[in-house]
Amino acid sequence: MLILCLQAIVAAAWETPPIELPQRGDGPVIASTAAELAQSDVASRVKAGDRALAHTLHFPSRGGQHNQWYQCERCQLGLKTIDDTHHRCTKCGKVYSGEPYDDVIFARKHHANLNHMLNAAWAWAVTGEQKYAVVARDVLVGYAKRYRDYPFHASTRRLGFYGRRSGGHLFEQTLNEASAMTRSIAPAYDLVYNAPALGQEDHQLIREGLIVPMLENIGKYRAGKNNWQTWHNAGMLWGGAVIGDEAWVRRAIADPGNGFVDQMRISVTDDGMWYENSWGYHFYTMSAMVQIVEGARRLGIDLWSHPRLRRMFTLPTRYAMPDGSLPRFGDDVNSKVDSASRLLKLASRAYGDENMLAVQPAVSEVFHAAGHAILRTTGDAGLAAAITFGLYGGYHGHLDKLSFVFFGHGVELGVDPGRARSQAYRLPIHKRWYKPTVSHNTVLMDRLPQAPAAGRIEQFAATPQFAAVVVASDQAYAGVTHERLLLMSPSYLLVVDHLTANRDVRFDWVYHNRGRGAETDTNTAAADPPDAIGFEYIKNGRTAATDKDIHVRFGNEAVTTHVMMAGAAATQLLLGDGPCGSVLDRVPVMMAGRNGRDVWFAATIEPVKTGGMPGVRAVRLERIDNGLTVQVSREGGDDRLDWPTTAPLRFNRQGRQVLAGEPVSASEGN
Repeated sequence: MLILCLQAIVAAAWETPPIELPQRGDGPVIASTAAELAQSDVASRVKAGDRALAHTLHFPSRGGQHNQWYQCERCQLGLKTIDDTHHRCTKCGKVYSGEPYDDVIFARKHHANLNHMLNAAWAWAVTGEQKYAVVARDVLVGYAKRYRDYPFHASTRRLGFYGRRSGGHLFEQTLNEASAMTRSIAPAYDLVYNAPALGQEDHQLIREGLIVPMLENIGKYRAGKNNWQTWHNAGMLWGGAVIGDEAWVRRAIADPGNGFVDQMRISVTDDGMWYENSWGYHFYTMSAMVQIVEGARRLGIDLWSHPRLRRMFTLPTRYAMPDGSLPRFGDDVNSKVDSASRLLKLASRAYGDENMLAVQPAVSEVFHAAGHAILRTTGDAGLAAAITFGLYGGYHGHLDKLSFVFFGHGVELGVDPGRARSQAYRLPIHKRWYKPTVSHNTVLMDRLPQAPAAGRIEQFAATPQFAAVVVASDQAYAGVTHERLLLMSPSYLLVVDHLTANRDVRFDWVYHNRGRGAETDTNTAAADPPDAIGFEYIKNGRTAATDKDIHVRFGNEAVTTHVMMAGAAATQLLLGDGPCGSVLDRVPVMMAGRNGRDVWFAATIEPVKTGGMPGVRAVRLERIDNGLTVQVSREGGDDRLDWPTTAPLRFNRQGRQVLAGEPVSASEGN
């Protein structure tokens, strides 16, 4: 915690640099410096410029729409484009036409126009050939003539309070218009600004018909703590710089509660994590941050030096899982450290630190401000797990407090679904499966989703061979306290849960694991899933009632994952499979339900190369006055865990795990 305090002090001591725009000369002011322009890959710029010359310029009749509408309502799957006005579901075959489906294609065409415009502008900048500047001018002028006339619309398709504030003309969101301003419109105009192909009337039209009204539209929505605001800031900085309006640049950097300076203060944790706790949105926002600080650098304003910004770049390498991926928490798909390689390279050059590109050594650690703990141990299985216990991530966060993901033998095993690949934010599957609790590896109460909640870390200890963390939450469900312990050995992960409630409730221990299916020796019968939020997406359901220990196997070609759970009276077992990347990407799931006011679960999760035998034979749980003892019977000896809630985590010299009590002796196992 001392490190976090020092980091916060350093961040607070950082001062906003002077903000003043340079005079425009013969070259661009923000898209490139003279030195950068001289180092450009001329051949690749010309090749891209020639593609722009060959592109037939067509302006759609109206602005574009969000990809969230490009989905089959019934099947909740992304559509396949037949042509500009016909869009087919790949599952049921239904063909959709008209608004909003055609408008998603319009968005793609607008992006294509802007991309060709930018490529042509770069080709002009490195060659001076007027044909390229003419292409860029035609796109800029074309949109300047149309921007105000394109109907104002929103991603919601309704112009209520939010739609009027967040919509646009060219695109359906201020977010998208800010991104287009930053990545395409402002740099293209900057690059061709001095080209003879642009006359005075062109400059006036581009400024008054496109740049200024788009900036005004972006600027009307002060989003505050939001990834949108970061892109708004980027758009205002680039747009303001290219037309020489210092007020927009100043607002982008220093607007109270919204500008870059306050975004770093309110939206980035002391660890360097974007507050939404989703790697997809961490990188998405980081892309905007790079546009801001690189643009500011070319204007002579140093923003790279902000200490929290640097930590945004160094943090991902510390989270990398054995397959190179990052824990799929929140609205993420499949982010990897490699996803940010371009951004990391820019940062490494800016900071003069090539080590920023290296994945950090695999160690266990806690990120207190971000609210994550990473457990890793040595051993042939290469086990790793990540658990989330921090603040709720807002719109792109999930109701997943104390949920974890698990990796072994170099592959993902315990799965968090993230979000649908088709970005189905508006569809029921997002609200009833991806975001709610049932799709995550945690514990449900009465089969209801958690409330947006914060958790806390209570204990953490780690050696190369063993790592453990105790986390808790009493906000996810009213009147319920959930304590969870994860303890990683070289060969298995032990998960222990203690749940107390002020009334009799049902608790369901949920675990999703990659595999062909979930198999068990317990006699099960086919059954429909219960009538509860999200359960309708679980297919191939089988249930059983048992008092005995539970052994569930998740098998595939390379790895079989064995879950051994200590038995308890009247346990209700449910097996099935649920969605991951889409409704067609199925992941097996197991649930163990128990009723009461004081409920315990204890289970080991052990991945074994397919064809091998698990080392864990059984898990035993014995209640004691203020806690319990868990004994893991395994090949080569037994491991014992004593867990009174007030005792510190520690490991004995032989490497066996102990929480309080006397250390186990060497004779009890290797």
